[in-house]
Amino acid sequence: MAEYKKSSKAALLMLCLCFEVIILLSRVSNCFLTQTLISAMEDTPSMTTPSRDSPLTFREVTEENWRAVANLSLKDGQIGNLAPNVWSLCEAHYSEDAWVRAIYADETLVGMLMMAIWDPEEAYYIWRFMIDGRYQGLGYGRRGVEFAIAHIRQHKPQAKQLGLMSTPREGKMSGNPTKKVTPEDSPYKFYQKLGFRETAPPDEDGEIMMSIDL
Repeated sequence: MAEYKKSSKAALLMLCLCFEVIILLSRVSNCFLTQTLISAMEDTPSMTTPSRDSPLTFREVTEENWRAVANLSLKDGQIGNLAPNVWSLCEAHYSEDAWVRAIYADETLVGMLMMAIWDPEEAYYIWRFMIDGRYQGLGYGRRGVEFAIAHIRQHKPQAKQLGLMSTPREGKMSGNPTKKVTPEDSPYKFYQKLGFRETAPPDEDGEIMMSIDL
């Protein structure tokens, strides 16, 4: 009888421990599911369609939105103008002169601005700039560049010029279809209209330096 009681107590103890483990696993599972859903919601652009009049905000790239920023893309014919955002974010992480912002129209993620700000040499550049192909034609590109110019003027008053690299007016030829850019898909005229001028011939990658006086 005593042996049976010991076995019963042991069995009851084991049963309680099993229930506690099940409850703990359930809580962990629910927490993981909740975090996954939150992450998915944060990485998914807002369903609200932005308009030409939508206010633009330039926000830090964080753990919550970097995946959505990495997933932004240009139109097919423009891909050769710019490295993928995921590559840009990787470079920015290891570059002390990188300054990166996610561009939002209202609450919709529409683009990315990455600048190189290097005070020792008074070197200031728009390193990477893009508006997702779905949101082009709404004036966000012009406003994004104007923001970059205003930011440098305000925070770096010693800056004399703001530079950038662009595909030439005539586009780029390449054996790799993804790197080929037609004249119509080159951003050269876009930057030219905003006041940038060509300051150097094409480099080894077929890109030219353009700059604007500040």
